[in-house]
Amino acid sequence: MDIAAAVEDVLLGASLEQVAAGCRAELIKDFGFRPEEVTPDTFRSEVAAFMRKLARHLGDRHPGDARVGHALRQWVRSSDHYEAWDALLTGFQVEGREALVRRGRVLFPGPLTRHWDEP
Repeated sequence: MDIAAAVEDVLLGASLEQVAAGCRAELIKDFGFRPEEVTPDTFRSEVAAFMRKLARHLGDRHPGDARVGHALRQWVRSSDHYEAWDALLTGFQVEGREALVRRGRVLFPGPLTRHWDEP
């Protein structure tokens, strides 16, 4: 899966969880793994790296797009990827922003989150 295809999926309504699962399934297929060879850790780091890159791309290229904001909002509920949190909190108006900023600062303390206070 490439970034352009993943972005298209998100814009068509796919969740980032669906995109991550699709990315992982594609890697498993491409490498020819048999079902008994696959564990929960199979391609975990590769999928995480792809999802970080995708979140950054979505935040940079589609700020304010409600479909992207919704996907990012759902993703940060279960993700500790700074890129997703930053894309959401810098490019989108979200309900419950104050709580998200507080939670994000617990996950990512320090200067990386200072700009989240800016309107």
